Amino acid sequence: MRQLHLFVFLMVSLVSMQAKATEPAAGAHGSEEAFGTPEILHHISDDFGLHIGPLSIPLPVVLYFPGQGWDVFSSSELHHLDARGLAHGKYAYHHGKLTVPVLDAAGQPKLDLEGHMEIAAQEARLINIGGKDVFYNFSITKNVFGLLLSVGLLLFLFMLSAKAYAKREGMAPKGLQSLLEPLIVFVRDDVVKPSVGEKHYQRFLPLMLTIFFFIWINNLLGLIPFLGGLNVTGNIAVTFTLAVLVLIVQLSVANKNFWGHILWFPGVPVPVKLLLLVIELVGLFTKPFSLMIRLFANISAGHIIILSIIGITFAFESVVGHTVGVVTSLFTVVMLILELLVAAIQAYIFTLLGSLMLGAALEEHDHHPEHAH
Repeated sequence: MRQLHLFVFLMVSLVSMQAKATEPAAGAHGSEEAFGTPEILHHISDDFGLHIGPLSIPLPVVLYFPGQGWDVFSSSELHHLDARGLAHGKYAYHHGKLTVPVLDAAGQPKLDLEGHMEIAAQEARLINIGGKDVFYNFSITKNVFGLLLSVGLLLFLFMLSAKAYAKREGMAPKGLQSLLEPLIVFVRDDVVKPSVGEKHYQRFLPLMLTIFFFIWINNLLGLIPFLGGLNVTGNIAVTFTLAVLVLIVQLSVANKNFWGHILWFPGVPVPVKLLLLVIELVGLFTKPFSLMIRLFANISAGHIIILSIIGITFAFESVVGHTVGVVTSLFTVVMLILELLVAAIQAYIFTLLGSLMLGAALEEHDHHPEHAH
């Protein structure tokens, strides 16, 4: 019972810290802004700095201009567009896009006939990556910081555990080993081995273990409010990269049976083969697409729900005072507990489905004429 009381106390403390981290403060506008959808979306989106309560921690901005060289500076020098859509300074950052406005003789941005700011150069995206007036962004953003933090944490944990195994060879696990070993054995025996197969699972065990712990650790880091609302696995670019990685490995190790069942399914009439060809080619890409969307949507939805519940406190603050705050705190505790479970479940599901994709690529079939359907 004491452990339960301690757990609830820690959860309530986390809720209080989360509410403090998302609480709007009176700023340059001179009044306190309402906590609503823009604040929630800003909290879960990527940014050039970390915002921990009233504290703002700038991160390095690293830009490369083709033919001109590098420009490295602190994100505190970035300027958001003001209410009139104007920028102040060399760079303007608005709605997640970094631009270089055209300045007039007075140092103010030039406007076109429609009143929009003229852009001299903008951050290269997929649609304009080959353009002339672009620059390339290699900045350490909030999500990049989260990635580096999680990778450093994973290296620290596993190198420390490996050193402990080297010192205590043949002995029972102790300390950190007792935490990691059951998880590693579970992923090996209950996820990768049954899905990939006894013959090939050892080749892909390091990859799937890395994916499992990478997703799980980042999911947990996203629930810690004093880290500035890291949302790495809630970023679709990260989940897209993980899904594409699994797809590339699957296609690179696929055997002739796999390709035979996709390109020209054996044992069926030709018209059916043509129909199955389309279905299998579509399914080849919908599987990693579902991996990407499932992880992204579940993690983002969990953060949005928690922040929305906290936002209710500010919405009804002038009506019922602290009563709503107590109720929303309890609801947020429940959601945080569920999110701890979801953090592990999503890592498990991604690893399981990724292993099944690899297993399908390596599965061997024996097709005999007498068994053809």
